[in-house]
Amino acid sequence: MATRVYLFLEEKEFVLEAWEDANLEIKHCVDNHRITVHSGRNSNHADIEVNCESIELTLKFSLRDLKQEKSSMLASMEQSVVKDIEDKDFDFWDTIPPFGVVELFGIGFKRGKETTEAEVEAFFLLLNNFLLKHFMMYVFLESEIESVLPYIIEWKSSLKEFSHNGVKGYRVANL
Repeated sequence: MATRVYLFLEEKEFVLEAWEDANLEIKHCVDNHRITVHSGRNSNHADIEVNCESIELTLKFSLRDLKQEKSSMLASMEQSVVKDIEDKDFDFWDTIPPFGVVELFGIGFKRGKETTEAEVEAFFLLLNNFLLKHFMMYVFLESEIESVLPYIIEWKSSLKEFSHNGVKGYRVANL
């Protein structure tokens, strides 16, 4: 686990990984994919492209290390953590990590005409696993993910909502 964007950028190889009993759509994506990573505007930013050629899916996005950038979004995220143990929404494991928190932004998604819904869902499941392998938590604002929102909202059980400057955001933690 890299935990910081600058450490992530130093890694030699980036791959999507299937698990033993993964379905066929996941295996197809893993068999023929490419992940390209470039440094962004500074060492706390990265630009990423994930391409699964065999199923004609491409996702481009940027990452920002919120802790290193001292983002005000962190305070908004902290406010969304339920601390009252009597509250029905209390979750003992729900915390904002002290490092390894990245924001996804600048998201662009391309899908082939023949690509099935099952393949798109498999692609985003692999992407979720990839991000949580490298970082403790990732977040995104709803306005940034409009093109992929239906596929990400499928993960409802792992998404925690927060509000930042009047915009709905979501955080996904590595539990």
